[in-house]
Amino acid sequence: MDLITDRTMNITKLGMDGLMDRQHAIASNIANVMTPGFQRKEVAFESQLAEIQEREDLKDYIKGKNSIEYKPPMVDVFTGDIHKYRIPTLQEKAYLQSNVYDQINPQKVTDIFSGPDDTGNNVELEREMMDLSKTGTKYLVLSNLERRQFSSLSDIIRGQ
Repeated sequence: MDLITDRTMNITKLGMDGLMDRQHAIASNIANVMTPGFQRKEVAFESQLAEIQEREDLKDYIKGKNSIEYKPPMVDVFTGDIHKYRIPTLQEKAYLQSNVYDQINPQKVTDIFSGPDDTGNNVELEREMMDLSKTGTKYLVLSNLERRQFSSLSDIIRGQ
């Protein structure tokens, strides 16, 4: 576990932010259940989180490849340093230094697939309440995961 930049904490934070945006969209849908012509909104961000996890896996692979792959010692002619391990390429260095967490942007989209009623409104209160419950449960799970991470970090700091 990297104590300074823990991947789990970063991803759970992004997930919780996306779920909060979803809660706001659901609240707006519920508030406008009787508004003529209102089209329900949804927030999509899970595929972006999955992409971030894939990019972090690639970073871990590159780090592992550069720390494990042994090459015979060679002397750098300019500095005189002796290199015993594979040196990352410029592209790999740039990729390792990039911040993949800044690239998430939860998308608020209008649901055009649900059929509207006589007034043109496509909000179904039962569906919104179910989505509200599911989103709240997911948020609770992520907050518990975050709490456990901070508890572990606190135990390490206290030396337990």
